[in-house]
Amino acid sequence: MRVIEVDAIPSGFELDDFKRSVHMMDDEAENDPALGLVLESAEAAVATATGRPVTPRLVEFIVVRGHWSRWWFPVLPVQELTGLAVDDGAGGWIDQPLGGAWLQQAHDEPQLMIGPSWAGRSVQGDLLRIRARVGGAEVSTFPRLRQAVFLLAKEWLDAGVSIEGETVPQLSFGVRLLIKQARYIRPFEVA
Repeated sequence: MRVIEVDAIPSGFELDDFKRSVHMMDDEAENDPALGLVLESAEAAVATATGRPVTPRLVEFIVVRGHWSRWWFPVLPVQELTGLAVDDGAGGWIDQPLGGAWLQQAHDEPQLMIGPSWAGRSVQGDLLRIRARVGGAEVSTFPRLRQAVFLLAKEWLDAGVSIEGETVPQLSFGVRLLIKQARYIRPFEVA
């Protein structure tokens, strides 16, 4: 999955909410840019680990075309299918109409369905580019995602971890447990 959003992706969490939850004083405002960076990095790490981005974003997937008619997205939820394209064999893409292709179970087990009437079936090419708007935490998982992000950011701050550093600290038991509880694992890849 590659994020292709052209606009800035808003944070799913307020810096003031994070500061209150970890009992930081408001008089440390000069550190807000650094705290914001740590919080954004923790949010990105948790979103990647769980397959559940908190805020919507436009992404693309490149998948091998085959004789399948159903492909499961590796991320949850999928808000909308925005584009399909077939490779032209020379490094480019041929955009295809969305008619005959649709999104199914977008908030449970998101799947791209390719029907027999989809125009791209007759176009030659080994790869399919799928573009979709994904993300947006559900009410049921938001508290766990929030807790995991805040806990991870707090641990990084306490450890004095530099975001640019090459060594990544191990996740604590609490963060791993929260991620495990919220993780989306697609049941199949294709059918």
